[in-house]
Amino acid sequence: MELRNINTFLHVAELHSFSRTARELGYSQSAVSAQIAQLESELGAPLFDRVGKTVRLTDAGQTFLGYARTLLTTAQQARSALQQVPQARGTLRVAMVDSLCSAFLPALAEAFHARCPQVELVVRTMVTEEMVSLLNANQIDLAYTMDHPLAHPNMVLALDEPEPICFIAPASHPLAGEASVPLQALTRQEFLLTERGKSYRDALEQALAARHLALHPYLELGSADLLCQLVERGMGLSFLPEYLVRPCLAGGRVVILDVPDCRIQMRRQLFYHKDKWLTPQMEAFMEIARGCPGPAKMQEAEV
Repeated sequence: MELRNINTFLHVAELHSFSRTARELGYSQSAVSAQIAQLESELGAPLFDRVGKTVRLTDAGQTFLGYARTLLTTAQQARSALQQVPQARGTLRVAMVDSLCSAFLPALAEAFHARCPQVELVVRTMVTEEMVSLLNANQIDLAYTMDHPLAHPNMVLALDEPEPICFIAPASHPLAGEASVPLQALTRQEFLLTERGKSYRDALEQALAARHLALHPYLELGSADLLCQLVERGMGLSFLPEYLVRPCLAGGRVVILDVPDCRIQMRRQLFYHKDKWLTPQMEAFMEIARGCPGPAKMQEAEV
């Protein structure tokens, strides 16, 4: 049963005329007649008596009139409700790696809440492999990772930015004043590193192994942000994303070491499943993420 036919029925019932209804709705008179005939066929009863030039509701038509008004009103309410969806209500589930959460989430969350105040933002930290699994199971909406370039047939990239990873040291460290530092010299230093399995930790170990070298950290920690704070306290060297380190440089207690024979770059990527319906809150978050400068660029802007 088409809403267009129901709308035409209501106009004929009010105007008592097929020709006036045709002019009112911009149809031909034959189109109006065809719509009413289709509706009568679907309902199995005549809706109008056509005697001479007069058109009057039959008993069946009179009975259907109330239902028709209800059907059309319900359809209009449904349309209005869907038109309100872009205001974004409900929940947005985002998975992020730890370092991105520490560096980008404060600005992201603030901007997103201002844009979508009626949306609950649920953020979980995890590694890329978990994100892909949860996206495939529709248990998260967006995945924001920092890893090697992701090329997965089921995923759509919404953001893809290069991010360098750097060695950092306390400003008081003997290597802090060196113009460049050989990778081999770092193997004799005390290190604090992220857990194995982190994308950039694995990339570092692969680069070291290619030169038959290895680091032996005395502390492994899941939080990259805390590692940066420990380096600030003079507890050793670390290897962290540059965007996470920039705010620490402002205080002058941490420096970036130039290690020419170990330059590692990862990709900061935001993606979603190709079959996922893009909700207004997903689109808002992606737009904000594309324009969010993060601590690195904000630090540069302040300078």
